[in-house]
Amino acid sequence: MKKIIVSLCALVGTMAFAQQGTGYDYNQYSTNAINLYSQDINSGNAKYIGVGGAVGALGSDINSVEQNPAGLGVAINSEVQITAGVSTFSNKTTFGTSLKENDSNFDFQQFGGTFVFNNEGSKWNRFSVGVAYINQRLDNFSSIGTNEGIKFGNDNGDTWTFGGYIKDIEGYKSKFSLNFGSTYDDKLYVGAGLNFHETNYTAYEQYGERNDKTNQMYAYNLDGSPYSEIGQGFSFSLGAIYKVNHNVRLGAAYHSPVWYNVAEDYYSANNSFNDNGTVNNYYMYSSDYDMTRGGRVVGSLGFVVGKNLSLGADYTYHMNNETKLKPSTNFAASNNFINDFVKNSSEARVGAEYRIDRFKVRAGYNYVASPYENINLDVANENNVVSNTSLTKTFMGDINRASFGLGYDFGGFYVDATYQYQTQKYKQLIGGSNYVDSDNYFVTLNNTYAPEVKLNNNLFLLTVGWQF
Repeated sequence: MKKIIVSLCALVGTMAFAQQGTGYDYNQYSTNAINLYSQDINSGNAKYIGVGGAVGALGSDINSVEQNPAGLGVAINSEVQITAGVSTFSNKTTFGTSLKENDSNFDFQQFGGTFVFNNEGSKWNRFSVGVAYINQRLDNFSSIGTNEGIKFGNDNGDTWTFGGYIKDIEGYKSKFSLNFGSTYDDKLYVGAGLNFHETNYTAYEQYGERNDKTNQMYAYNLDGSPYSEIGQGFSFSLGAIYKVNHNVRLGAAYHSPVWYNVAEDYYSANNSFNDNGTVNNYYMYSSDYDMTRGGRVVGSLGFVVGKNLSLGADYTYHMNNETKLKPSTNFAASNNFINDFVKNSSEARVGAEYRIDRFKVRAGYNYVASPYENINLDVANENNVVSNTSLTKTFMGDINRASFGLGYDFGGFYVDATYQYQTQKYKQLIGGSNYVDSDNYFVTLNNTYAPEVKLNNNLFLLTVGWQF
């Protein structure tokens, strides 16, 4: 797959292509590995999302294994549940002018079950087995309008205007896990999980250019686009929770890296660019590669007051910089980019649940720091003036999430509902590459541009479940 890479040339302020081995390597290998294959999934049942996922020391719910598999050992009752949801995004891209895009999807976001077995007469007095499936949409569509400040010419006096740019991603990432938990004297809880991951998406980038003489618009695909990937991987998780007293609980968990095999399909000119502005062909190619996506560690604090109030706080350290693509000889530039510009990052979660008889009220907040270092790059503005710029929050910004939820227990059967709002701002890099149209003509955007994107996501969840 031919993808743009901020290569070693980025260190002196340019963007370049790199061909290595039999495949093409550019920054979307690196950034997609970080953005689309991250092992934390913003999905789950309505209770879990409602309290901001801050359940690493509280446990009991099947989705608590996402933070700490020992949460399964806290469960007293068996239960099964399913969650349906609507996810939406609203994307505002600013580059001279601003354009908004939005879309929504309905999905079954989660299903799972916990099965508890009592072991009376032993201090290891309870064992639990749990299965869980979660699914998150990856959809993101951004567009840039015509920019009269960016024009290109040739020796014949003809001029063309930057006519617009589209970047589209559609797909999902999911996780199925098999989990085991136990408790020792209702004081120490331990757990382990075996996790099976899948990331499945299609994407394309398209550049529009207007001929100022004829006023006709031409559309060109980024060389290497459209493309699609299906990545399937495995990881494991280990955790423990310790009940300090009736009020305070401490939790710790380790989530291993995810070991992926990725199958890809992509269109490429395969470096067949001719001096007359044509390419010899633009065919679809297929290949596969391996990826190790960095793991994470979680530390948690829980506070319980009677049977009415529970408070949780989780800190997660994401080991993004451990991400590697293989074979390393084909992905040297991508791995160098990760080494130089991807950092380990932090995430904080807080949440609360208050019970009034059978009625429950929940609220939560997440903060996820951007995994990218600042990048110094020669960037052109909306008037095509180039300057060396230190770009912050490139490819992904700091993410803020706030959630609110309600629940009602009918006595065994229960219903939960949650709303979550998420927002971030980031710089999207475009240009510095070749673009090919349907007639095998190509143009080159020599400059790199960095429009700002504000991405808002909304998530509405409804969970129904039964405890027995």
